[in-house]
Amino acid sequence: MTRGARDASGRSSSARASAAILGSQMLISAAELVVIVALIAFVPETLTNPTIFGGIGALFALVGVGALVPWDRVPRRWRVVLPLLNILAIGLVRAAEPQLGSGLLLVFPVIWLARAFTVTETIVGVNLAILVIWIDRVFIGGPLVVNDFASIVLLPIALGFIAMTVYLAARRTRAQTVLLRSHSKLVENALTRGRRQQFLLSEVLNTVAFGVVAFNQAKQIVFVNRTYRRWTEAFGDSSRGSVFDRVYQSDRVTLYPEAGRPFVRAMAGQEFDDLVIWVGEPGEQRRAAYSVSSRMIHDPGDQSMAGLIVLKDVTQELEAIRGRDDLVGSVTHELRSPLTSILGYLDLVSETDLPAETRAHVEVASGNAERLLVIVNDLLRAASDAEKDLSMSFIPGDVAQIAREAVAANLMYAKTHDVELDIDVPATAPATIDPVRIRQVLDNLITNAIKYNRALGHVLVRIERDRMIRVEVQDSGVGIPEADLARIFDRFYRTRSARDSPVTGTGLGLAITREIIQRHGGELTVESVLGLGSTFRISLPKDPTETAGEQTA
Repeated sequence: MTRGARDASGRSSSARASAAILGSQMLISAAELVVIVALIAFVPETLTNPTIFGGIGALFALVGVGALVPWDRVPRRWRVVLPLLNILAIGLVRAAEPQLGSGLLLVFPVIWLARAFTVTETIVGVNLAILVIWIDRVFIGGPLVVNDFASIVLLPIALGFIAMTVYLAARRTRAQTVLLRSHSKLVENALTRGRRQQFLLSEVLNTVAFGVVAFNQAKQIVFVNRTYRRWTEAFGDSSRGSVFDRVYQSDRVTLYPEAGRPFVRAMAGQEFDDLVIWVGEPGEQRRAAYSVSSRMIHDPGDQSMAGLIVLKDVTQELEAIRGRDDLVGSVTHELRSPLTSILGYLDLVSETDLPAETRAHVEVASGNAERLLVIVNDLLRAASDAEKDLSMSFIPGDVAQIAREAVAANLMYAKTHDVELDIDVPATAPATIDPVRIRQVLDNLITNAIKYNRALGHVLVRIERDRMIRVEVQDSGVGIPEADLARIFDRFYRTRSARDSPVTGTGLGLAITREIIQRHGGELTVESVLGLGSTFRISLPKDPTETAGEQTA
């Protein structure tokens, strides 16, 4: 760490070095103070010895040096002088009175050296301490006795082992400190990156045009983006400020029950898509519609951690759909009156005495007018009330016969488009059906197969019987793009190729066709290969009440 750098506590490295040096010096001086007290208690006359006095004075002078010297300005290699001077000062005290055992104080500067300096400096310090011990014994002179073994042999050995042990422990401690600081730096960097990413994510979410609400596992809202806050300020409950207080269903007047509110369902862990809510009191000029989706966020162990609610403002889209439905409703309402009149006059004509060929033509015109009136009524229903069911009248009927009539009625249409129209049906296919609606279904599928076919193309209507009545309308036409297959049964939806073609349409035919089949308890599916053709498959139960019973059960 460079000079002036700071540790986790905020202290600079120079301040910590000065504190460590002063602390080590104070520890040695405190131990020496104990020796002084012992001298006063047991051999006070030794205090008059100038050697002892000089050694004690030197130790306390070194305290002043440790406190006053600006160690941050002293090169590190010169700091070793202080513990070496302490060894010499202790040596003076020991030389004056060996029996006091003050040589044991040499342990403190040796520990200091081993803990704070390099191995070379530690070896120098230990050797200096041993040299002091042996020089003192040389000055004393006289024969060696048993008591000298402890001072001149065991004490140097003990100092060496202590120095080695402390040095190795200090080295491990320094390594662990470096490792901890490295890990701390990594954690700090990771935390900084995490905060930066969180800030970036918040800024991104705050710039999008849809509302985002995030909540944690404790069902507490932890994030609300700027767009959603703006919406709640306009429509929400300002006392709560996090969710809309009152939300209405798609009819714009019926409140969602508490348990059915999107926010309550999301907090309960439910996932859903495109649930439409309206906010703003009924009758007010300012109202808005939002499409709400909910997703749960799971950890790698598939445990639920949090949730996300996303809202999109769909007010303009719904208002546009409403305007389109109003227009369709007005147009089809105007069409119904002349159609009713046409049917009335065709009925009058059919009651007169007509040639057989003319009567057949009138009956074809009357049948087509009736089917056209059914389509107009369906358009009115779709435009005025999408939730209202199609009117159905179930009676025993023959699907095979209806298919033959539909093919016969469309032969001329197929001929004008250079398309071959074939049929492969059994003699009968009895089922409980609404014959008018099943004819409407077959007419719609057959005319679509002809319209979107190619010149010299082929259309085949096939029926098979087992537990179900299975009808197929197969063509060799342009096919349907895979991206459009999921939406071709939506109301008013037309594929891009259909919109680009000269063929006109409302986008209601397949939606109504599927609804009719579903009301019969059946299923309508499609398979298509772009450029090769499409196959629409109908599965009809022979008795729709049986299927309804199974679904209810």
